[in-house]
Amino acid sequence: MKCIKCGREIPDGELFCVECSLTPAMPEPARPAAKAAKPSRPARPQPPQRPAKEAPKRAAQNTARPTPPAKAAPAAAPRRSKKAVVALVVVSLLLAASLAYIAVNFGSIAQERRRLRAKEAELDLQRNALEELEREQEQLTRQLAEANAAKAELEAQIEDLQDQLSRTQSSASQSQYDMNSQQQELAHVTEENTALRESVSSLEGQVTDLTTQVNQLTASNATYSAKAGFMDSYVVFVNNDGSSVYHKYDCPQFTRQSFWAYSRKLAESNGYTACSSCS
Repeated sequence: MKCIKCGREIPDGELFCVECSLTPAMPEPARPAAKAAKPSRPARPQPPQRPAKEAPKRAAQNTARPTPPAKAAPAAAPRRSKKAVVALVVVSLLLAASLAYIAVNFGSIAQERRRLRAKEAELDLQRNALEELEREQEQLTRQLAEANAAKAELEAQIEDLQDQLSRTQSSASQSQYDMNSQQQELAHVTEENTALRESVSSLEGQVTDLTTQVNQLTASNATYSAKAGFMDSYVVFVNNDGSSVYHKYDCPQFTRQSFWAYSRKLAESNGYTACSSCS
């Protein structure tokens, strides 16, 4: 066998050689206590080591030298420093501020989404009103065309009557009765022409007003379409079902019941990927 301390050959049944069994164990240097840490309690002293059995050849020479007990160094209990506690408090405050910021942003996005939905509903109503106004404009345009045709026909009749009146006036043998009759008919046609002119002017004014309304609604529709396009391009939604993909608003896989709203870059930085149905 070999000594477990120095490796020399020793008799069977022994642990240490004679030199190692007589050499006192050196105490380990005590570790310095951490700054601002409380003093640790000393560990219980270890019982003295039993001297190893001496070799048979040198037993008589070494009987007068007892083996001193090994001293055990007190173990210092680990303590958390004040700097670590301060750093932990700072990290906790930063984490709480980040969570509050995220909650505020989520509330703002949800409020903007509700406002956008209300705008979309209003846009649908305006689109319906625009379609109704376009139908009315088409009907008024047809009426205006019919009125213009009637006006042209009446003007042709007036010209004919004027020609007839000129011929009757130039004819000396035409009776006064026929002249009065034609004048009455001319006056009647002139009144109808005046009434048609006023009707045409009124219709033209209505068409102008409707054209202005259509232009305003078209501009408003373009604004809301731009806003909706912006939201579709930069805002995505994540279903609150543990999935790792985000969706657009019109995606068929977006449930619109329980979800998280993110910007596209924020969703991708959080590990979400685009849905295959709406990407």
